[in-house]
Amino acid sequence: SLVKAWTSARGREVVALGRELLGGNGILSHFHVAKAFCDIEAIYTYEGTYDVNVLVAGRRITGAAAF
Repeated sequence: SLVKAWTSARGREVVALGRELLGGNGILSHFHVAKAFCDIEAIYTYEGTYDVNVLVAGRRITGAAAF
């Protein structure tokens, strides 16, 4: 779970930086950064995936459930 949370957070950060690097072109559909941003945002937020993975990893490390 910790790896899933980390990769989704880093992926979101990478595409955000790519979008920032391209400036106004980063939101245009013919540059693939906009599509990648939409894809990774869906992975990051799908039914609270990031938050659930962090809670599961925390429970595994500490032994105490936070939910």
